Amino acid sequence: MENNYLAHLKNTYKIDYINDMLFNDKEHIHFYFALNERPLFIQIISGDLTTIGLSKKVILTSQEIKTLIKADNEIAEVEGRNTFFDDLKYKITAMEKHILTYIPIEVKKETKWLYTLLKKVTYDHKIFIFGQVLQIINHTPDEIIHYKKTYQDPLTRLFTRETLKKHLDNLKKFKGSYGIYFDIDKFKHINDHYGHQEGDQLLKDIANMFINRWEYNVLYYRLGGDEFFIYVYDHTIEQVIERSKQLISDIENLNEMTKKIGVSASVGIVPITPETSDYHHLLDLGDQNMYISKKKGKGHITVYQSK
Repeated sequence: MENNYLAHLKNTYKIDYINDMLFNDKEHIHFYFALNERPLFIQIISGDLTTIGLSKKVILTSQEIKTLIKADNEIAEVEGRNTFFDDLKYKITAMEKHILTYIPIEVKKETKWLYTLLKKVTYDHKIFIFGQVLQIINHTPDEIIHYKKTYQDPLTRLFTRETLKKHLDNLKKFKGSYGIYFDIDKFKHINDHYGHQEGDQLLKDIANMFINRWEYNVLYYRLGGDEFFIYVYDHTIEQVIERSKQLISDIENLNEMTKKIGVSASVGIVPITPETSDYHHLLDLGDQNMYISKKKGKGHITVYQSK
């Protein structure tokens, strides 16, 4: 039936739908690749690759694509620079039928966003991904800006409370998962004696320290004020305690001001289990154990023990 409609268009209106309509826009770059084949090659079906900064080619290697994609982008600022490619690959392999996604690329030191439709097709026991670049956008899309405002703290660029709730709601694996709840000792002293601008700068410096060492199994959140939360997985309790000790040392030695004033951190560690993973309950437990540490004096760690 579909072929009859195409023939009707061609015979009656002289419209060759495949060539005249489907592939007529140079921005609409069409491509495909076999998902499970290695090495991976991307075959260009149609479209002008010069619009995205590439020479006219029909086959691209995965390395050429990885070089083109801008890993340091607004999405990566939220989700982690080091995991951006892994997240993109997971999104592609995990999709059921199709997805619409924004892919940032760098062309002549300028960022462009490719609004791309990806569709999964299985044929002869092989999985193919067919793609179509629907639009090339020269500015940050509104959806990405809204995403950042929702899930990224504007001061520190870390995740927000809302993001933590979302992550906990979607949590399926608990083994090796822990929450590290901490606040900054002597932060009030900085605000009172040096001003809120210096206090904000300290928070940004701590956040930048986290961002610059982003790891696949460590997520950072600012809960508000000088309170932070770190969600780690694929960890033993010994590794979490060691990470917390290093955290305290890093904050104490962050700069000359932290050394001079004696800035430190009080830490509460909570194993994330089905019993503790509720957003409000987890933060309450973290807060309680953090305050136990604070009562002992700055720079202490307390691990929650279930009754």
